[in-house]
Amino acid sequence: MLRRRCGNSVVHIVFTERDDGDCAPIDGTAPADMTVLRQIHGARIVEVGRPGEHRGVCADAAWTSMPGATLAVRTADCVPIALYGADTAGRGAVGVVHAGWKGLLDGVISVALAELGRHGIHHPRAIVGPHIGPLHYEFGADQLQAATVALGASVSSTTHWGTPSLDLGETTRLELRRHGAVIDSEIGRCTASDERYFSHRARAEQGRTAVLVRLENEPAGAPIDG
Repeated sequence: MLRRRCGNSVVHIVFTERDDGDCAPIDGTAPADMTVLRQIHGARIVEVGRPGEHRGVCADAAWTSMPGATLAVRTADCVPIALYGADTAGRGAVGVVHAGWKGLLDGVISVALAELGRHGIHHPRAIVGPHIGPLHYEFGADQLQAATVALGASVSSTTHWGTPSLDLGETTRLELRRHGAVIDSEIGRCTASDERYFSHRARAEQGRTAVLVRLENEPAGAPIDG
């Protein structure tokens, strides 16, 4: 678990691994205070006003300023992102983003950061979780051209077998920085090559890992990572 100071609160962030099991399912077995989205590779974000609100709703990002509400997105190659920040009065907010290639091209990161900005969070920080790397992420030439036109030539790469690929990590970094987020840290592991994680592309696995984010009111002296 990662812990970060978030204004007058503390944010708890967990990126799960295979050994944690198939995490944060939307079948009703997840904890009642957890908002697990029905991800559709789009750019919709929902605001969670109470623990568990919008559970199972079709969206790819969520945010909350409500202490005790856990937000979750599930991945098996796409990029999981945790967001956190505070307004000028010290009120904290957190968010999660599921960033697949379609969502990235549709602007899911810009939508999420704009929503935080509308609520006074103007200097958010981001932690980027494990995702498939470009050496394993073969991508159609036409789709790759559209991505490079929209995002820049640096998102284009090559698989280790020599075919065109999309660099999801670079795409994510560009979008976060372009829209005003500071990247706190990255877990630089490839889900296709690192079997600590599920991979749909490399192993056709049905299981999912997750990023879980929760805001808590904690004493100012509580120990914090980083």
